[in-house]
Amino acid sequence: MECTNLGRNTLNFNKDWKFVLGDTSGAELRNMTDDEWECVYLPHTPKIESLHVDLHYQGFCWYRKRFTADEAWKGMKLFIEFEAAMQEAHVWINGTFKRIHKGGYLPLMIDITEDVEFGVENVIAVRLDNRNNGAIPPGKPLESLDFSYFGGLYRNVKLHITEKLHVTDAVFAGKQAGGGVFVKYFNVSKAAATVEVQTHVRNEHDHAKDVTVVTSILDKQGRCVGSAESLIETVTAGGDHTFAQMITLTNPRLWHPDTPYLYTLLTEIIDGDGRMADELLTRIGIRTISFSKSNGFMINGERLVIRGTNRHQQYPYIGNAASNNAQYRDALKLKEGGFNFVRLGHYPQAPAFLDACDELGLMTVEPVPGWQYCETGEFLEIAKQNIRDMIRRDRNHPCMIMWEVSLNETYNKRQGATDEFFRECHLIAHEEYPGDQMNTSGDTIGRENPAYVNYDVPYTMWEDSNLSRPLEEALPDKGGFDREYGDYEFGGHESTSRIPRGAGEQKLLMQAWNYQWSLNRNRGNRWSLGDASWVGIDHNRGCYPRLSECGALDTFRLPKYVYYFYQSQRSPDVIHEHMDSGPMVFIANEWTERVSPTKIVVYSNCDEVELFVNGKSVRTQKPDQGPDTEYGERVTGYEVDYWLTDEEQHKGKDGTTESDDDTGNLRVNQHDGGNCRNLERAPFTFEGVAYEPGELKAIGRIGGMDKASFVVRTPLEPERLSIRIDMGGKALAADGSDFVFAYAEIQDANGTIVTSANHEVTFEVEGSAVIVGENPVQAEAGIATVLLQSRPVPGEVIVTSHAKGLNSAVTRFTIV
Repeated sequence: MECTNLGRNTLNFNKDWKFVLGDTSGAELRNMTDDEWECVYLPHTPKIESLHVDLHYQGFCWYRKRFTADEAWKGMKLFIEFEAAMQEAHVWINGTFKRIHKGGYLPLMIDITEDVEFGVENVIAVRLDNRNNGAIPPGKPLESLDFSYFGGLYRNVKLHITEKLHVTDAVFAGKQAGGGVFVKYFNVSKAAATVEVQTHVRNEHDHAKDVTVVTSILDKQGRCVGSAESLIETVTAGGDHTFAQMITLTNPRLWHPDTPYLYTLLTEIIDGDGRMADELLTRIGIRTISFSKSNGFMINGERLVIRGTNRHQQYPYIGNAASNNAQYRDALKLKEGGFNFVRLGHYPQAPAFLDACDELGLMTVEPVPGWQYCETGEFLEIAKQNIRDMIRRDRNHPCMIMWEVSLNETYNKRQGATDEFFRECHLIAHEEYPGDQMNTSGDTIGRENPAYVNYDVPYTMWEDSNLSRPLEEALPDKGGFDREYGDYEFGGHESTSRIPRGAGEQKLLMQAWNYQWSLNRNRGNRWSLGDASWVGIDHNRGCYPRLSECGALDTFRLPKYVYYFYQSQRSPDVIHEHMDSGPMVFIANEWTERVSPTKIVVYSNCDEVELFVNGKSVRTQKPDQGPDTEYGERVTGYEVDYWLTDEEQHKGKDGTTESDDDTGNLRVNQHDGGNCRNLERAPFTFEGVAYEPGELKAIGRIGGMDKASFVVRTPLEPERLSIRIDMGGKALAADGSDFVFAYAEIQDANGTIVTSANHEVTFEVEGSAVIVGENPVQAEAGIATVLLQSRPVPGEVIVTSHAKGLNSAVTRFTIV
């Protein structure tokens, strides 16, 4: 894709890279032969890993790209931008060393204007090193890290061609609270809003330039709804100037998670000859936010409960190497799951994911890279620069409501993790984003004097004896945010919340109960500003040989029961175009043979639910409203301790992938009709339902009107396969890197998924896509999944699935 803005072109540089795993002498040289290297498309991972990988590939790898410079670029500025490179990058252009970049989550931009030659082939060479490095945040060795680094050029690469008179890139410019375009908002209301725009312009001509900046705000239809033209400023040769403009809009459309309206800011740079030297488009959302203990979280003057989750950026087999479309699909699934907030645990994530959050109405907090680690020296300096760079990169995203500057769970037993350092981090953030719309967040636990550190939104602490999240004793005047809950407290690595999707009905209900019970308790705290469950999607981790399976979605993005519990917390009155929203009902039951009578749990955001067995009404119920109770006895063989050393955290890695817990023996009275009074919408627990095979149906009603329904059928013997391709709001793109999941459902004669089926399923693909990762695959809970990646050629894709004793399935679709 090519985006042209008059004096500025941004080229997609993801195609036709050469790649080799390992270190290669002389690979930086222009004339080095790379014919035997693999041809790859970005985003790219250095090695396809197994599903339950812990110690993924660590070491060196090389990327090289050849390109010819267009003659039209002569006299222009050329910048190569890597959105991320894991994690120490050395970059050469035509054999000339350009830069070392340390850090795997933030962009690297290099001015290559003087290095590019015309009429000949140019070569970019990149050497990456993702080995353990305590000087580069997060710094934690992989073998004791509770997530995974993975590697490669795993985000996009772009080539920017600009006029010598141009708007700078905010990260590349390196100006405190400046560089690029910086948009802030004042006096925001439904009646009017003032938009302040700072535009940093650099003149790299050899003579002074008279410059005018014209800024316009366009609505979704492209109509100009407000504009400003600056006075003429003379910018000296090699100099720069920051233009400040104010635009007042009447009756603005405000950005809110329920109505995420986006404007486009058009920036035009006009030189003294009346020529447009540069043009830049920036998406913006007008909103104002505040946090306080008395009023909670406020957006545009209205109180809103933050209902969030956490997300790691990884996918099965390919690690972090996700396309822009894949980022959008994840954001859509989380939004449809009832969440209005995502904590980007524990590092800045892809710009495409934030773009999707802006579009879909998902608020975010962006953490500086860090996890239970700190050391003095270079590590601290890189961490502080990371704070500056992530704010400069993402400050214009309306979804961004907090900036986490505390190095997650890095307490004062770590060298350098002092109150002085974290106070400095807080102050750096406010330097980079002056005014009351900067809200830092971070850990209270582990700080000797949290009031001195002074995070704007402190995270609550943890009291294991009663599973509570206190704050008032340490910070009596502040509201707090629960950054993670629902997992680790129920057994550490053997948590009863870490449940694979195929674990069966009872364990999936146990997982959902853990999150319901915890959320209800959290919401009872008068200091609570909101929360984020751990975690939205299952993920790999270096410290353990099995996926962390506490997600609402599994690693293939298939939902567990707890996903529908959170979905039931969304408002039935809010309807979003082109996504699952509004009223819902879900029966958390497989309706297989069982002891009768039985308990049926239904999640819904409706006023009442009527339950039917084989067409006969059981009863109509209102939401549960029983009392809050203590959790019960947690049974686990794992020590739950956030203060363990790296070595102690790693001690459980004995190579097994089996959990030691037995959920069926837990002495917990789950789904008792209580522990729901603080929820936005309580479940519906039907007691004493007589089992008979057939159809179990729930109808959700609002104001006496049917609004949603859900049916579960007793599965018969498995008979056939049926393939479903999960496009998730974005069609598969023929770019060589986009991917989707192909699900082969094992169905009975009625089309019901047989959740007990675990057949080995073999997939075959013809045409413009390939299978990445395991194939054949074992079905889990009646579904076998493969990752299907596009080829860089448009065309038809034919997917076939086979399994012994089942009728095969085939599906066709076209990618462009």
